[in-house]
Amino acid sequence: MNRQPRSSEAPWVLIVAGEASGEMYAAELVSNLTTKLGENSPRFFGCGGKKMREAGVETLVDIHRLAVLGPFEAISHLFHLYSALSLLAQQAAARRPCLAILVDFPDFNLRLAKKLKSIEIPVVYFISPQVWAWRSGRVAKMKSIIDRMLVILPFEKEFYAARGMEVDYVGHPLVDRVGVTKSRSELFLAYQLDEGTQTVSLLPGSRTKEITFHLPVLLQVARWLHWQRPIQFVVPLSSSRHKPLMERTIAEEKGELVLRLVEHDAYDAVAHSDLAVVSSGTATLETALLGTPLIAVFKVSDLTWIVGQYLVRVPFYSLVNLIAGREVVPELFQKDFTAERLYAEMQRHLENPDLLKRVRMDLALVKDRLGEGGAIHNAAERILPWLLAPKKVKRTG
Repeated sequence: MNRQPRSSEAPWVLIVAGEASGEMYAAELVSNLTTKLGENSPRFFGCGGKKMREAGVETLVDIHRLAVLGPFEAISHLFHLYSALSLLAQQAAARRPCLAILVDFPDFNLRLAKKLKSIEIPVVYFISPQVWAWRSGRVAKMKSIIDRMLVILPFEKEFYAARGMEVDYVGHPLVDRVGVTKSRSELFLAYQLDEGTQTVSLLPGSRTKEITFHLPVLLQVARWLHWQRPIQFVVPLSSSRHKPLMERTIAEEKGELVLRLVEHDAYDAVAHSDLAVVSSGTATLETALLGTPLIAVFKVSDLTWIVGQYLVRVPFYSLVNLIAGREVVPELFQKDFTAERLYAEMQRHLENPDLLKRVRMDLALVKDRLGEGGAIHNAAERILPWLLAPKKVKRTG
Protein backbone atom coordinates (compact mmCIF):
# COMPACT_ATOMS: atom_id res chain seq x y z
CA MET A 1 0.00 0.00 0.00
CA ASN A 2 1.34 3.43 -0.91
CA ARG A 3 1.93 5.77 2.02
CA GLN A 4 0.49 9.26 2.24
CA PRO A 5 2.80 11.94 0.82
CA ARG A 6 4.86 13.86 3.36
CA SER A 7 4.54 17.57 3.93
CA SER A 8 6.10 19.72 1.24
CA GLU A 9 8.06 21.38 4.06
CA ALA A 10 9.72 18.13 5.14
CA PRO A 11 13.42 17.72 4.31
CA TRP A 12 14.55 15.37 1.55
CA VAL A 13 16.59 12.19 1.94
CA LEU A 14 18.22 10.55 -1.07
CA ILE A 15 18.26 6.73 -0.95
CA VAL A 16 19.76 4.55 -3.67
CA ALA A 17 19.69 0.78 -4.19
CA GLY A 18 20.59 -0.95 -7.42
CA GLU A 19 19.95 -4.66 -6.89
CA ALA A 20 17.03 -6.74 -5.66
CA SER A 21 18.36 -7.61 -2.19
CA GLY A 22 19.55 -4.05 -1.59
CA GLU A 23 16.21 -2.65 -2.70
CA MET A 24 14.39 -4.94 -0.28
CA TYR A 25 16.56 -3.79 2.63
CA ALA A 26 16.28 -0.14 1.55
CA ALA A 27 12.47 -0.35 1.51
CA GLU A 28 12.47 -1.88 5.00
CA LEU A 29 14.83 0.84 6.20
CA VAL A 30 12.59 3.62 4.85
CA SER A 31 9.53 2.03 6.46
CA ASN A 32 11.36 1.72 9.77
CA LEU A 33 12.52 5.34 9.70
CA THR A 34 9.06 6.56 8.71
CA THR A 35 7.48 4.68 11.61
CA LYS A 36 10.04 6.02 14.08
CA LEU A 37 9.72 9.63 12.93
CA GLY A 38 5.99 9.72 12.30
CA GLU A 39 4.83 13.17 11.20
CA ASN A 40 8.44 14.36 11.31
CA SER A 41 9.48 11.90 8.64
CA PRO A 42 11.44 13.30 5.69
CA ARG A 43 10.56 12.83 2.04
CA PHE A 44 12.57 10.11 0.29
CA PHE A 45 13.64 10.08 -3.34
CA GLY A 46 16.21 8.16 -5.35
CA CYS A 47 16.69 4.84 -7.13
CA GLY A 48 14.72 1.69 -6.41
CA GLY A 49 11.80 -0.45 -7.45
CA LYS A 50 8.32 -1.51 -6.45
CA LYS A 51 9.15 -2.23 -2.80
CA MET A 52 10.71 1.19 -2.30
CA ARG A 53 7.79 2.91 -4.02
CA GLU A 54 5.40 1.08 -1.69
CA ALA A 55 7.49 2.37 1.23
CA GLY A 56 6.95 5.92 -0.01
CA VAL A 57 10.11 6.60 -2.02
CA GLU A 58 9.88 8.73 -5.15
CA THR A 59 11.96 6.58 -7.51
CA LEU A 60 13.45 8.86 -10.14
CA VAL A 61 15.42 5.88 -11.47
CA ASP A 62 13.92 2.40 -11.62
CA ILE A 63 16.14 -0.41 -10.39
CA HIS A 64 15.53 -2.48 -13.53
CA ARG A 65 17.33 0.10 -15.67
CA LEU A 66 20.52 -0.59 -13.73
CA ALA A 67 20.35 -4.37 -13.34
CA VAL A 68 23.49 -6.00 -14.73
CA LEU A 69 25.29 -9.27 -13.95
CA GLY A 70 28.91 -8.25 -14.21
CA PRO A 71 31.50 -5.94 -15.76
CA PHE A 72 31.11 -7.24 -19.31
CA GLU A 73 27.31 -6.99 -19.22
CA ALA A 74 27.66 -3.50 -17.75
CA ILE A 75 29.28 -2.23 -20.94
CA SER A 76 25.95 -2.40 -22.76
CA HIS A 77 24.31 -0.52 -19.89
CA LEU A 78 26.81 2.32 -19.66
CA PHE A 79 24.40 4.90 -21.06
CA HIS A 80 21.70 3.98 -18.51
CA LEU A 81 24.22 3.97 -15.67
CA TYR A 82 25.70 7.34 -16.66
CA SER A 83 22.32 9.02 -17.19
CA ALA A 84 21.01 7.65 -13.87
CA LEU A 85 24.11 8.89 -12.06
CA SER A 86 23.77 12.34 -13.60
CA LEU A 87 20.06 12.58 -12.85
CA LEU A 88 20.46 11.63 -9.20
CA ALA A 89 23.36 14.06 -8.74
CA GLN A 90 21.40 16.87 -10.40
CA GLN A 91 18.33 16.22 -8.27
CA ALA A 92 20.45 16.07 -5.14
CA ALA A 93 21.90 19.48 -6.01
CA ALA A 94 18.41 20.86 -6.62
CA ARG A 95 16.61 19.32 -3.61
CA ARG A 96 19.52 19.58 -1.13
CA PRO A 97 18.72 16.43 0.89
CA CYS A 98 19.85 16.45 4.51
CA LEU A 99 21.32 12.96 3.98
CA ALA A 100 22.06 10.38 1.30
CA ILE A 101 21.69 6.69 2.18
CA LEU A 102 23.51 4.48 -0.32
CA VAL A 103 22.77 0.76 -0.15
CA ASP A 104 25.33 -1.74 -1.50
CA PHE A 105 25.78 -1.48 -5.35
CA PRO A 106 29.34 -0.13 -4.98
CA ASP A 107 30.45 0.55 -8.56
CA PHE A 108 27.55 2.95 -8.96
CA ASN A 109 27.15 4.24 -5.43
CA LEU A 110 30.80 5.10 -4.83
CA ARG A 111 30.76 7.29 -7.94
CA LEU A 112 27.57 8.92 -6.72
CA ALA A 113 29.07 9.44 -3.24
CA LYS A 114 31.93 11.39 -4.81
CA LYS A 115 29.48 13.71 -6.57
CA LEU A 116 27.47 14.15 -3.38
CA LYS A 117 30.58 15.00 -1.39
CA SER A 118 31.40 17.76 -3.88
CA ILE A 119 28.08 19.45 -3.06
CA GLU A 120 28.44 18.85 0.70
CA ILE A 121 25.68 16.29 1.16
CA PRO A 122 26.52 13.79 3.94
CA VAL A 123 26.58 10.11 2.99
CA VAL A 124 25.76 7.04 5.06
CA TYR A 125 26.67 3.79 3.32
CA PHE A 126 24.66 0.69 4.30
CA ILE A 127 26.07 -2.76 3.36
CA SER A 128 29.75 -2.54 2.63
CA PRO A 129 31.48 -3.15 -0.68
CA GLN A 130 33.75 -6.19 -0.32
CA VAL A 131 36.89 -4.09 -0.22
CA TRP A 132 38.22 -6.37 2.49
CA ALA A 133 38.39 -9.10 -0.17
CA TRP A 134 39.71 -7.20 -3.17
CA ARG A 135 40.67 -3.69 -4.26
CA SER A 136 41.27 -2.64 -0.65
CA GLY A 137 42.95 0.51 -1.98
CA ARG A 138 39.45 1.93 -2.44
CA VAL A 139 39.18 2.48 1.31
CA ALA A 140 41.24 5.69 1.17
CA LYS A 141 38.82 7.12 -1.38
CA MET A 142 35.81 5.88 0.60
CA LYS A 143 37.09 7.59 3.73
CA SER A 144 37.07 10.93 1.93
CA ILE A 145 33.53 10.64 0.53
CA ILE A 146 31.57 8.57 3.08
CA ASP A 147 30.62 9.96 6.47
CA ARG A 148 29.59 6.70 8.08
CA MET A 149 29.60 3.00 7.20
CA LEU A 150 26.88 0.66 8.47
CA VAL A 151 28.20 -2.88 8.03
CA ILE A 152 26.48 -6.26 8.26
CA LEU A 153 29.41 -8.66 8.75
CA PRO A 154 31.17 -8.67 12.14
CA PHE A 155 34.76 -8.53 10.84
CA GLU A 156 33.99 -5.48 8.69
CA LYS A 157 33.82 -3.12 11.67
CA GLU A 158 37.41 -3.80 12.69
CA PHE A 159 38.52 -3.56 9.06
CA TYR A 160 37.13 -0.05 8.56
CA ALA A 161 37.89 1.23 12.07
CA ALA A 162 41.54 0.26 11.63
CA ARG A 163 41.61 2.46 8.53
CA GLY A 164 40.15 5.49 10.26
CA MET A 165 36.55 5.32 9.07
CA GLU A 166 33.46 5.95 11.17
CA VAL A 167 31.70 2.57 11.24
CA ASP A 168 28.91 0.70 13.06
CA TYR A 169 28.14 -3.00 12.94
CA VAL A 170 24.35 -3.40 12.81
CA GLY A 171 24.02 -7.16 12.25
CA HIS A 172 22.92 -9.05 9.16
CA PRO A 173 19.36 -8.57 7.81
CA LEU A 174 19.18 -12.26 6.93
CA VAL A 175 19.00 -13.18 10.60
CA ASP A 176 15.43 -11.84 10.66
CA ARG A 177 14.46 -13.35 7.32
CA VAL A 178 15.82 -16.88 7.33
CA GLY A 179 13.63 -19.45 9.08
CA VAL A 180 11.30 -22.40 8.62
CA THR A 181 7.54 -22.39 8.15
CA LYS A 182 6.89 -26.14 7.74
CA SER A 183 7.85 -29.09 9.91
CA ARG A 184 9.91 -31.89 8.39
CA SER A 185 6.79 -34.09 8.24
CA GLU A 186 4.74 -31.39 6.50
CA LEU A 187 7.46 -30.66 3.94
CA PHE A 188 8.18 -34.30 3.13
CA LEU A 189 4.49 -35.10 2.78
CA ALA A 190 3.99 -32.13 0.45
CA TYR A 191 6.85 -33.19 -1.85
CA GLN A 192 6.38 -36.98 -1.55
CA LEU A 193 9.68 -37.59 0.21
CA ASP A 194 10.57 -40.35 2.68
CA GLU A 195 11.26 -39.07 6.19
CA GLY A 196 13.50 -42.05 6.93
CA THR A 197 15.87 -41.44 3.98
CA GLN A 198 18.90 -39.19 4.05
CA THR A 199 18.13 -35.96 2.21
CA VAL A 200 20.54 -33.59 0.47
CA SER A 201 19.82 -30.08 -0.81
CA LEU A 202 21.53 -29.02 -4.03
CA LEU A 203 21.86 -25.26 -4.52
CA PRO A 204 23.74 -24.58 -7.76
CA GLY A 205 23.39 -20.78 -7.63
CA SER A 206 21.01 -18.05 -8.72
CA ARG A 207 22.61 -16.99 -12.00
CA THR A 208 22.55 -18.73 -15.36
CA LYS A 209 26.31 -19.23 -15.53
CA GLU A 210 26.44 -20.64 -12.01
CA ILE A 211 23.71 -23.14 -12.80
CA THR A 212 25.44 -24.11 -16.06
CA PHE A 213 28.79 -24.65 -14.33
CA HIS A 214 27.52 -26.31 -11.16
CA LEU A 215 24.29 -28.25 -11.66
CA PRO A 216 25.56 -31.00 -14.04
CA VAL A 217 28.37 -31.86 -11.60
CA LEU A 218 25.97 -31.89 -8.64
CA LEU A 219 23.62 -34.24 -10.50
CA GLN A 220 26.47 -36.54 -11.55
CA VAL A 221 27.58 -36.92 -7.93
CA ALA A 222 23.97 -37.39 -6.85
CA ARG A 223 23.69 -40.34 -9.24
CA TRP A 224 26.87 -41.90 -7.83
CA LEU A 225 25.54 -41.58 -4.29
CA HIS A 226 22.19 -43.03 -5.37
CA TRP A 227 23.96 -46.16 -6.64
CA GLN A 228 25.65 -46.61 -3.24
CA ARG A 229 22.95 -45.82 -0.67
CA PRO A 230 19.27 -44.90 -0.14
CA ILE A 231 19.22 -41.14 -0.64
CA GLN A 232 16.95 -38.39 -1.97
CA PHE A 233 17.59 -34.87 -3.19
CA VAL A 234 15.85 -31.51 -3.24
CA VAL A 235 16.73 -28.52 -5.41
CA PRO A 236 15.38 -25.35 -3.73
CA LEU A 237 14.63 -22.50 -6.13
CA SER A 238 15.56 -19.01 -4.99
CA SER A 239 13.64 -17.57 -7.94
CA SER A 240 11.23 -18.93 -10.55
CA ARG A 241 13.23 -17.09 -13.22
CA HIS A 242 15.61 -20.03 -13.72
CA LYS A 243 13.04 -22.79 -13.28
CA PRO A 244 12.96 -23.74 -17.00
CA LEU A 245 16.79 -24.07 -17.11
CA MET A 246 16.76 -26.13 -13.92
CA GLU A 247 14.00 -28.41 -15.20
CA ARG A 248 15.74 -28.91 -18.53
CA THR A 249 19.09 -29.75 -16.96
CA ILE A 250 17.55 -32.08 -14.39
CA ALA A 251 15.52 -33.91 -17.05
CA GLU A 252 18.73 -34.55 -19.01
CA GLU A 253 20.91 -35.58 -16.08
CA LYS A 254 18.95 -36.99 -13.16
CA GLY A 255 18.40 -40.59 -14.34
CA GLU A 256 16.61 -42.60 -11.64
CA LEU A 257 17.23 -40.12 -8.83
CA VAL A 258 14.56 -39.26 -6.30
CA LEU A 259 14.75 -35.50 -6.76
CA ARG A 260 12.27 -32.70 -6.17
CA LEU A 261 12.33 -29.08 -7.26
CA VAL A 262 11.17 -26.96 -4.33
CA GLU A 263 9.88 -23.60 -5.49
CA HIS A 264 8.12 -21.97 -2.53
CA ASP A 265 9.64 -23.70 0.50
CA ALA A 266 13.35 -23.20 -0.12
CA TYR A 267 14.32 -22.48 3.49
CA ASP A 268 12.26 -25.42 4.74
CA ALA A 269 13.90 -27.76 2.22
CA VAL A 270 17.40 -26.72 3.28
CA ALA A 271 16.60 -26.74 7.01
CA HIS A 272 15.22 -30.29 6.89
CA SER A 273 18.10 -31.69 4.83
CA ASP A 274 20.94 -33.69 6.34
CA LEU A 275 23.50 -31.96 4.10
CA ALA A 276 23.56 -29.21 1.49
CA VAL A 277 25.89 -28.51 -1.43
CA VAL A 278 25.81 -24.76 -1.98
CA SER A 279 27.21 -22.38 -4.57
CA SER A 280 29.36 -19.90 -2.68
CA GLY A 281 27.65 -16.61 -1.90
CA THR A 282 24.79 -15.44 0.26
CA ALA A 283 23.20 -18.92 0.06
CA THR A 284 26.02 -20.35 2.18
CA LEU A 285 25.15 -17.87 4.91
CA GLU A 286 21.44 -18.67 4.64
CA THR A 287 22.25 -22.38 4.96
CA ALA A 288 24.43 -21.71 7.99
CA LEU A 289 21.63 -19.73 9.66
CA LEU A 290 19.35 -22.72 9.12
CA GLY A 291 21.94 -24.94 10.83
CA THR A 292 22.38 -27.39 7.96
CA PRO A 293 25.90 -28.77 7.35
CA LEU A 294 27.13 -27.71 3.93
CA ILE A 295 29.84 -27.99 1.34
CA ALA A 296 30.60 -24.75 -0.50
CA VAL A 297 31.37 -25.07 -4.21
CA PHE A 298 32.15 -22.62 -6.95
CA LYS A 299 33.49 -22.59 -10.49
CA VAL A 300 33.93 -19.83 -13.06
CA SER A 301 35.75 -19.56 -16.37
CA ASP A 302 39.49 -20.19 -16.15
CA LEU A 303 40.27 -16.62 -17.24
CA THR A 304 38.03 -15.10 -14.55
CA TRP A 305 39.60 -17.36 -11.93
CA ILE A 306 43.16 -16.47 -12.94
CA VAL A 307 42.39 -12.76 -12.79
CA GLY A 308 40.66 -13.21 -9.46
CA GLN A 309 43.71 -14.89 -7.94
CA TYR A 310 45.65 -11.65 -8.37
CA LEU A 311 42.88 -9.47 -6.93
CA VAL A 312 41.27 -11.41 -4.08
CA ARG A 313 43.06 -11.40 -0.72
CA VAL A 314 41.08 -13.46 1.79
CA PRO A 315 41.94 -16.67 3.67
CA PHE A 316 38.61 -18.27 2.73
CA TYR A 317 36.08 -17.81 -0.04
CA SER A 318 32.82 -18.72 1.72
CA LEU A 319 31.17 -16.22 4.06
CA VAL A 320 30.66 -18.99 6.62
CA ASN A 321 34.39 -19.60 7.04
CA LEU A 322 35.21 -15.89 6.88
CA ILE A 323 32.83 -15.16 9.75
CA ALA A 324 34.05 -18.17 11.73
CA GLY A 325 37.68 -17.21 11.11
CA ARG A 326 38.53 -20.82 10.35
CA GLU A 327 37.42 -23.67 8.10
CA VAL A 328 34.04 -24.80 9.36
CA VAL A 329 32.78 -26.12 6.01
CA PRO A 330 34.74 -27.57 3.05
CA GLU A 331 35.38 -25.27 0.09
CA LEU A 332 35.67 -26.92 -3.31
CA PHE A 333 36.56 -24.15 -5.70
CA GLN A 334 37.65 -24.22 -9.34
CA LYS A 335 40.13 -27.09 -9.89
CA ASP A 336 39.08 -28.64 -6.58
CA PHE A 337 35.44 -28.68 -7.64
CA THR A 338 35.35 -32.03 -9.40
CA ALA A 339 32.78 -34.80 -9.22
CA GLU A 340 35.34 -37.05 -7.54
CA ARG A 341 36.26 -34.55 -4.81
CA LEU A 342 32.64 -33.63 -4.15
CA TYR A 343 31.62 -37.29 -3.97
CA ALA A 344 34.35 -37.98 -1.40
CA GLU A 345 33.32 -35.01 0.76
CA MET A 346 29.63 -35.88 0.62
CA GLN A 347 30.35 -39.49 1.53
CA ARG A 348 32.54 -38.38 4.44
CA HIS A 349 29.76 -36.24 5.85
CA LEU A 350 26.84 -38.58 5.21
CA GLU A 351 28.63 -41.54 6.80
CA ASN A 352 29.74 -39.64 9.90
CA PRO A 353 26.95 -38.49 12.26
CA ASP A 354 29.52 -37.08 14.69
CA LEU A 355 30.98 -34.88 11.95
CA LEU A 356 27.53 -33.57 11.03
CA LYS A 357 26.84 -32.82 14.70
CA ARG A 358 30.16 -30.96 15.06
CA VAL A 359 29.47 -28.86 11.96
CA ARG A 360 26.02 -27.93 13.28
CA MET A 361 27.61 -26.72 16.50
CA ASP A 362 30.12 -24.62 14.54
CA LEU A 363 27.31 -23.15 12.44
CA ALA A 364 25.46 -22.17 15.61
CA LEU A 365 28.53 -20.15 16.61
CA VAL A 366 28.54 -18.45 13.20
CA LYS A 367 24.88 -17.56 13.69
CA ASP A 368 25.67 -16.10 17.12
CA ARG A 369 28.33 -13.85 15.59
CA LEU A 370 25.72 -12.36 13.29
CA GLY A 371 23.78 -11.03 16.24
CA GLU A 372 20.27 -11.46 17.55
CA GLY A 373 18.54 -9.81 14.62
CA GLY A 374 17.11 -6.34 14.18
CA ALA A 375 19.68 -5.20 11.61
CA ILE A 376 17.27 -2.82 9.87
CA HIS A 377 16.13 -1.39 13.22
CA ASN A 378 19.76 -0.95 14.26
CA ALA A 379 20.63 0.76 10.98
CA ALA A 380 17.66 3.12 11.39
CA GLU A 381 18.77 3.99 14.92
CA ARG A 382 22.23 4.97 13.61
CA ILE A 383 20.65 7.11 10.88
CA LEU A 384 18.12 8.93 13.07
CA PRO A 385 20.61 11.51 14.44
CA TRP A 386 21.36 12.62 10.88
CA LEU A 387 17.67 13.32 10.35
CA LEU A 388 16.86 14.85 13.73
CA ALA A 389 19.90 17.11 14.08
CA PRO A 390 22.01 16.74 10.95
CA LYS A 391 24.32 19.67 11.66
CA LYS A 392 25.39 18.21 15.00
CA VAL A 393 26.40 14.79 13.66
CA LYS A 394 30.12 14.18 13.52
CA ARG A 395 31.38 13.83 9.97
CA THR A 396 34.65 12.50 8.71
CA GLY A 397 36.61 14.58 6.25
